Amino acid sequence: MSGDLVREVIDAARFAYGLETDYWQHPDAYRTRDQVYRHYRQGFSPDLAAAMTDHTLSGDADLATWVPKQVFVAELRANEALVWFPTPPTFGKGGLWDLDDYMVLRLHRDGGRWVVYWGRDQSAPPAQ
Repeated sequence: MSGDLVREVIDAARFAYGLETDYWQHPDAYRTRDQVYRHYRQGFSPDLAAAMTDHTLSGDADLATWVPKQVFVAELRANEALVWFPTPPTFGKGGLWDLDDYMVLRLHRDGGRWVVYWGRDQSAPPAQ
């Protein structure tokens, strides 16, 4: 695996998971649903960007994402990657979302950038 490609994927996962916090720092900058969707579309697939838009505009104000401190690459191909990172206690068992110990994301290249197309929590990281 190329070090540059690994860094791109790690940065893309961290960028996507930071979009929600970016939104909440300046919610007035997004006047329409489409603007919120386009914001999330920078780091997520169309389906996940729509889900993030719905969650953000639902009014419950509970964060669904966090910027991981470390991201580990389990698989890497030219246009697809599988990454994982630990779930922080605030989001983990007994926390805000009661998630398992690890988040696993599938990223794809989309329009020249890496975006998250799939994600799930699980009790163990994927085999590397």
